[in-house]
Amino acid sequence: MSSDATPISPTRFAAALKDLSLSSLHLKVLELRNSIAHLDYSNEQLRPFAEGTQSTPTSPPSQPDPDCVEAIKENEEVIARMQERIRLVREEVEGRGFSWTEFQSKEEAEAATEEAAATAQQHTLVSGHTEPNTTATDQQQTTQTNTQTADGQRQHSAWTDGTFQTGVIRNGAIHMHNTNGSNTGGSISDEELRRRMEQQLRNLSTDDDSEDDDNEGGLHL
Repeated sequence: MSSDATPISPTRFAAALKDLSLSSLHLKVLELRNSIAHLDYSNEQLRPFAEGTQSTPTSPPSQPDPDCVEAIKENEEVIARMQERIRLVREEVEGRGFSWTEFQSKEEAEAATEEAAATAQQHTLVSGHTEPNTTATDQQQTTQTNTQTADGQRQHSAWTDGTFQTGVIRNGAIHMHNTNGSNTGGSISDEELRRRMEQQLRNLSTDDDSEDDDNEGGLHL
């Protein structure tokens, strides 16, 4: 009904495209899509008669009309041929190094957008199951390593777990500091620490200011 008597072969059609400019290729695509739209509309109008849901003056009620069946078949053959030509135009456009995006129909653009969204969602789901959640682990390690002082500054845990200890000598007595503010001994005994500090004080006895430092608050470690 709408088919060509002697349709051009795909090979000859592809060869003819090479002599067309990019704008001419764009017009050719629009022409092919317009023809396909008309044939689709024609098939939708013929289908009720071809299926027998509506009758024609030449066909009995509730009986498929053979002419309409044949017409739809011919139209579908032409549509397939035109879709093949659009595919050949796309190959020609992309073969010249241009993007097919500008040639896409509204339906093709929407389908491409939906496909990209579905791919991104699938990637997100797969990544959520395969990629380790390092945020919680890193946060836990940071919490274990660092503590926060009263003024908001970060303090390494070595100052709170006994690795590093501080103290002060006042009036010849050694007083150790800890994190809760009380005085205590460290990982070594008080006597051992006292002995070491007294030895250090003896080494510094040649300094005239050492006694003044002791009287004013002691030597801080």
